[in-house]
Amino acid sequence: MSRAYLSFVLLILLVAEGTLLPYTLQNYTDPSQYIVPRFSLMAIVLIGLYSGKQAGLVYGLVFGLIYDIVYTNYLGIYMFGFACLGYVFAVPLKAVKESALWAVMLCIIGVFLFEYYQFGIFYALGVADLSGSLFFLDRLLPTLILNSAFAILTVLPFRKLVYHVNEQASFRDR
Repeated sequence: MSRAYLSFVLLILLVAEGTLLPYTLQNYTDPSQYIVPRFSLMAIVLIGLYSGKQAGLVYGLVFGLIYDIVYTNYLGIYMFGFACLGYVFAVPLKAVKESALWAVMLCIIGVFLFEYYQFGIFYALGVADLSGSLFFLDRLLPTLILNSAFAILTVLPFRKLVYHVNEQASFRDR
């Protein structure tokens, strides 16, 4: 049952970032800027960090596929990006896992890498019509600011949740 907690939280974040937040953020930003919440991506990075590579990969594949099906016309872009970042950021170092600063930095780096990955794919497909400098100023910087604030606020509670789920899983395995 405790494994369902992470899936439920990820599902809530996925729905919130795709439906509620874009309309809320429109009122507080310049019309030329575009802020993209990547809360589910940061949660997948944290799951990979605290639960291991396999969990980060599985959650990245599943929720990336859901994101692809619900929000995009291209199947596999989010699935591949989410899974790769969930796998790559599963750092086995104890000092990194115990530091909230490292977790926040990994989340921000993950969002940065994913935004450039997504821009590159969409630019190659001819969907993105922004230049690199406009992308950086009008989309990447506002996105990083919002997601950094979210990461700072949620890293510690999310770490407690993942540790609780891991503890419950270890009890089941006995």
